[in-house]
Amino acid sequence: MTDEQLLQEFEALAERLDIDVARTDLEGRQGGFCVIKGRRRFILERELDVRSQVEIFARELGRLPLDGYFLKPAVRALIADTATTWA
Repeated sequence: MTDEQLLQEFEALAERLDIDVARTDLEGRQGGFCVIKGRRRFILERELDVRSQVEIFARELGRLPLDGYFLKPAVRALIADTATTWA
């Protein structure tokens, strides 16, 4: 899958998980997953390239229980690889 396709898959997964995705100026910080006023959110630096966004999604989603969700094999593999890298 291309990085653009992976990003679309991650954004769709975030939607299924009821996680809002926002892109804003984070003054050089990349962003990540957080909870604001009880709402789960991904906040990403708006200037990030697609590959960096994919890496952040993979890293952060790897921290959540995803066993009950269908993920394309490439998406599941990237999450697993990223979890191994960050372990």
